[in-house]
Amino acid sequence: MFVVLHILWAAISLGLFRTMRGEIAVWPVLLGGWLFLPPAGYAAAGDPAILPFWIIGSALPSDLFFSKAWIAPAIAAACSLLCDRARWYRLRLTLADVPLLLFCAWPSVQALLVRPADPGGTASTVYIAGVWGLPWLIAKLYLRTGEDARHLAGTLALLSLALLPVAIAEGATGWRLHAALLGAHPFAFDGIERYAGYRPQALFEHGNQYGIWCAGAALAACWRLGAEPGGRSRAGWIAAAGILLAMTLASQSAGAILLLFAGYAMLALRGSFAMARQLFPYLAAFLLLLGAVHVSGIVPLRSLAEETTAGQVARDMFRAAGRQSLPWRIGQDLKSLPIVQDRLLTGHARWDWFREAGTRPWGLPLLVLGQFGLIGFIGLVAALGGAFFRHLRRAARNEVAPARLYAVLLLLFGADALLNSFLFLPALLLTGACGASPRRGTGEVG
Repeated sequence: MFVVLHILWAAISLGLFRTMRGEIAVWPVLLGGWLFLPPAGYAAAGDPAILPFWIIGSALPSDLFFSKAWIAPAIAAACSLLCDRARWYRLRLTLADVPLLLFCAWPSVQALLVRPADPGGTASTVYIAGVWGLPWLIAKLYLRTGEDARHLAGTLALLSLALLPVAIAEGATGWRLHAALLGAHPFAFDGIERYAGYRPQALFEHGNQYGIWCAGAALAACWRLGAEPGGRSRAGWIAAAGILLAMTLASQSAGAILLLFAGYAMLALRGSFAMARQLFPYLAAFLLLLGAVHVSGIVPLRSLAEETTAGQVARDMFRAAGRQSLPWRIGQDLKSLPIVQDRLLTGHARWDWFREAGTRPWGLPLLVLGQFGLIGFIGLVAALGGAFFRHLRRAARNEVAPARLYAVLLLLFGADALLNSFLFLPALLLTGACGASPRRGTGEVG
């Protein structure tokens, strides 16, 4: 069934490109693949009573090469090359693209320095180029104007409404679509029980990723609503935004709900982007310093949490609120820090470098550090941070610019990745959107 679904989606995608303009077809093909394809080929999900810590998110290469994070962009790019080839001839690279290019190429160099590499350097480069590089290329080709941004936001919101029947069925009964179509899912039971009913998962890697996707789609619908002049179409976007808001709340994912309302506030408040632009250098410096202290182990966070009064108070507060996932995730990070420190510069060149700790870090930054070291980590941070700052500058100049949506999605879901290895995949597009060139006569991208 896994292979059949991918072949079927490739045929549908080619049909969309044959019957629609490329700038319209690319978004249902790419976003639909991320949304509706199976997350990966889970051959053996394992005991559902045991959390499968050895399975990481699809943002990084592992022993699960064929994931929808890689396949969906590959299908979209292949269809574009077949049906919209002229657009690729106009592709131009800029200095803004260099950090991501270096991140994609680093595993091939790393494999020469650190042996053995698992997966191999070429395989890792191909995988990262598909997951991170292809969305960046697609955005450079297709996300160049305000009209392109409206197509992207509208498609993201409308396709996400298709999750509603699945969300109702899974949320009310605990039934799992993945189990019905493809068999057991390794994270089907992780955090499934919520305050009321069950958290849906659909065909995502994790229930957290479902909540994050709904929050991102709700923000896209909100921005799309603001871009509408009025009339019946505006009423439709109000309804879509309301349904997606309800789906996010019903997911009962605290992180996704907090991100959603933070995004609403940024989009609604005048001057929020100008203020954020002024604060960004200081915030970035603080986060980098905090990360360096955390990774170095200079401050014994475990001792502070377990042996100090303030640490005990913080743990009791999380326990009383029933929100112990944050301390738990930080605890998993701390267990793997000695392994990260062992090869901090070059990384271990292995996807399962954390096995000796008996667990793995839950956040993407430490997973990147452990596998690709500081060299790979700096390339990725420079690509994402540089893209965010360029969108932020454009958003501060123009109250209705698409860059407002781009900056919000990059900021909020980049922050979420600090504690999750599961990404809001459409945010990957926004590294390429900042370096895209507008069509002649259509004005600035942002």
